[in-house]
Amino acid sequence: MPLMVFSQDLKVGYIDAEQIMMAMPEIADIEKQMSEYNAQNTKYLQEMEAEIQKEEAKYKEMEATATATMKADQEAKIQTLYQRYQTTVRTIQQDAQQKQASLLKPVQERVVKAIESVGSKNNYLFILDKNTMIYKSAKTVDVTALVKKELNIK
Repeated sequence: MPLMVFSQDLKVGYIDAEQIMMAMPEIADIEKQMSEYNAQNTKYLQEMEAEIQKEEAKYKEMEATATATMKADQEAKIQTLYQRYQTTVRTIQQDAQQKQASLLKPVQERVVKAIESVGSKNNYLFILDKNTMIYKSAKTVDVTALVKKELNIK
């Protein structure tokens, strides 16, 4: 019977975290900063691509008349440029992710504090993100054990 009373008193809320984040005033500035950052990196990558294309054009011009050694040297140069390009792309992607995470962190912390405050003031036991929920109703109970039983796992 105590479980029945507990489940009747259980108060669960949910939020749309994406909607909240997009409504935060700081997001427009973060998007602008990321857009500028990405534009700078795109320009740099385009310059690298142009350099690779220039060296490939040189190779095509010399291909019929160059010695095997000259061709091999030019191929090695192109390969080195291409590898450097690929490494740069990966580094830029990682740096962009880190920069975005760093810019978003204080905003996310504010949102979490607000959620905690709402939960505390309104006596919620849980506040979930609606985008990660599979099912929601007015009442909820931890059904982990029931799901495990259904799957025949312990």
